[in-house]
Amino acid sequence: MGSTDLKEAKKRVKVHLVDPLLRLGLRRPTGMTVKQFDEMVDELCGRLSYMTALNLDALAEQAAVRPSGRDGSRFPIAAKILAWAAEIQRPEDTASPLMIAVFSGPIGQEAVAEDWAPELLSHIRKYRTWPKSPDLAAIKGRADDARHRIAKAQELAGRGFAASPEDQRLKDMRGKAAEKCRRIMQEIEVQR
Repeated sequence: MGSTDLKEAKKRVKVHLVDPLLRLGLRRPTGMTVKQFDEMVDELCGRLSYMTALNLDALAEQAAVRPSGRDGSRFPIAAKILAWAAEIQRPEDTASPLMIAVFSGPIGQEAVAEDWAPELLSHIRKYRTWPKSPDLAAIKGRADDARHRIAKAQELAGRGFAASPEDQRLKDMRGKAAEKCRRIMQEIEVQR
């Protein structure tokens, strides 16, 4: 996105999300200075610049009925709005700093080498946290199950049976996720 496009996109967020919430009378969160609030709004506009006007309107409607503060008169913090936004319209398919950090470390290297990177990527997208040991065990288990299902479907296809729609979807989704992991790894190499 060029600087002009980004400027227009940020303006769209302000017009369709921020301004309507402020017109409703929502004030800056308690304990936040005017400067901090302005910085939060600017960051929010940048992070939500990928959203369409219609989805921003939907987000504004959702945020309006979930204001912050004891008396419900405060602008929701950016973290809440970003979480709601991700439910309405997923962010663009670029690698987040968390994804890059995980895949550039030992966990990511192992995931790629042992073919459980698609499930690791799915976990990071869903929970947006660094995976811990119990998470890794569950991720590896899901990867084993997925690989087994795909292998079984391929074996049946070799005998002339068609793959079920669910098995085909799993194979396609896993293939797309694996491609995304390869792009993340390329991004890491470029940054080094």
